[in-house]
Amino acid sequence: MISNRFLPVSTLVAIALLSPGLAAPAMATSFVPMTDEALVDQAPAAAVVRILAVEAGAAFSTEYRVEVEQRLKGRLPEATLRVRVIGGGGPNGLSLHIYGAPRFAVGERALLLLEPVAGGAFRPVQLFLGVFHEVSSAGRRFAVRDLARTSEVRVSADGKVAAGPPQAERPRDFDAFARWIAARATGAAKPADYRFGDLVGEKFTLFTDPNDHLNLRWFTFDQGGRVNWKAFATGQKGVPGGGYAQFQAGLAAWTAEPQTPIDYRYAGTTSNSSALDQVDGVNEIVFNDPKDLIGPFSCSAGGVLAIGGPFFTTSTLSFQGRAFHQIVEADVVVSNGLECFFAHSHNAAKAAEEIFGHELGHTLGLGHSCGDSRSPACSADPAFDAALMRAFVHDDGRGARLGEDDKAGARALYAEAAPLAAPDHLAAGVVSPTEVRLTWSDESTDETEFRVEVQSPDTGFVDVGAVAADSTQALIQGLHPATLYAFRVRASRSGAFSPYSNAVSLATDALPGACVPTGTALCIRGRFQVSVAWKASSTSFGAGQVMPVGSADSGLFWFTSPDNLELLVKVLDGCPLNQHFWVYTGPATDARLTLTVIDTRTGKVRVYVNPLGVVAGATTDTEAFATCP
Repeated sequence: MISNRFLPVSTLVAIALLSPGLAAPAMATSFVPMTDEALVDQAPAAAVVRILAVEAGAAFSTEYRVEVEQRLKGRLPEATLRVRVIGGGGPNGLSLHIYGAPRFAVGERALLLLEPVAGGAFRPVQLFLGVFHEVSSAGRRFAVRDLARTSEVRVSADGKVAAGPPQAERPRDFDAFARWIAARATGAAKPADYRFGDLVGEKFTLFTDPNDHLNLRWFTFDQGGRVNWKAFATGQKGVPGGGYAQFQAGLAAWTAEPQTPIDYRYAGTTSNSSALDQVDGVNEIVFNDPKDLIGPFSCSAGGVLAIGGPFFTTSTLSFQGRAFHQIVEADVVVSNGLECFFAHSHNAAKAAEEIFGHELGHTLGLGHSCGDSRSPACSADPAFDAALMRAFVHDDGRGARLGEDDKAGARALYAEAAPLAAPDHLAAGVVSPTEVRLTWSDESTDETEFRVEVQSPDTGFVDVGAVAADSTQALIQGLHPATLYAFRVRASRSGAFSPYSNAVSLATDALPGACVPTGTALCIRGRFQVSVAWKASSTSFGAGQVMPVGSADSGLFWFTSPDNLELLVKVLDGCPLNQHFWVYTGPATDARLTLTVIDTRTGKVRVYVNPLGVVAGATTDTEAFATCP
């Protein structure tokens, strides 16, 4: 007996798997695409919100009470708002339905572009174009519009107008898109850095607990365990052999996925008809809905073919550094009255395989790949339309065959993640005396962020923060002028890290100013300021002291005694030969040296380092400063 409280499975029952032609909505609401820039500029307000409740609104509208998590643009009067959407109940028992009008689930998170309406409420700008639902996929969060019930109108170069299904949108990173909107609202011309490449095969959705929005999974498979399934002994009406072979085919389809440890096994029949109405320790498929949990299917009016879902604990376990609710039991119930559906099918056995396999996908924690309000339009990509987890049955003889999107969803929940590849080709460039820009190549495919580390002359490498997944650059701010730094980057995913990139060293620029000689700084050629820090041991260190020699091109330093000269430095004018000033040094020490040369006219800096305990060699840097004349 499991002691954890179970959430009712009704919160996770799949959206109906519908037969084509019975309940598939036609596209009706047409639109001409708008750029994100135009859409955001048109919106008086924008916010990231969470849906708290569905409430009665004005006639023929639906209102949602939302919590404002993040204000992105405009003045929003309260921490909670009323968002009004056209379509809903009205007087005299009438209701209005608008295809394409956005709908929200309680607990859902969304990014909304808003404008005020009468009564202190707001509405989405351009109906559905201003609504971006948060969708999690492969460890990332995307801002996705539901265009499933809309038609896109475009004007070609020759002036012809054509309407058709909306073209697939490039995915938007949810958080990066929000940052971009907030920046644009302030007038900042920030580039649109929030889009990803097309995610073919990665539009699956996952079940979530409505209370904390965490995903669900079986942990049994991780230790080599299996999940046994039984079938109701009456058999499924209308399917050859009662549906037992077809149910086993559905189990085998998920078990055969090669990159996951999923192991669904058939364990025979049972006379037990309890399923989604109670937790009984048995995973089973119940045929013909004997307890009337769904209601009868009608071939003339349509209806639900089957439902399936998992029971899970309210506590969580960790996998790959992420928290999940543990699935502990699951059931599938097939509707009563499906004989007519199977009788009209081209292949009743394969149709049953597909239906059973689809519902088993729900019991693994998978939602729909496409076709409902929480997933893309199936017309958006052939990979979505081919998925077993499409929201309505194909019934074309394919049976329980996993598509690429089904496999991607299963792997997102159950596959051990491949090791993260290290970023490569790290390079650095000075932006200002206190800023450096890093660039690199992204060699990993499923990181959630990149961590940046900086090493100063007085510290080891220190983590200074992160940039978003798929980034290939970072601006490091708050550095000290005329200072040598080292940088490295690594990819991160749920607490796991890739190896480090190559390390790169760079000196920040100095603030331009006059070259002023001091007791610890030479001023060579009237513009090149030279200083050196030395360290012989943990108790013997300091700044090099200048020994006056009366030379315009050269200078000497001593460390512990004026009688013990340690370092000769000179700067030569090589501009007639290679358009550079040259730096030469002649050290006579094995102390650690950090020699800094600053062109005070331009602020450019060169730093030369010799490790402690190594006899310093001469420096002949003939390309030190490209700052001629």
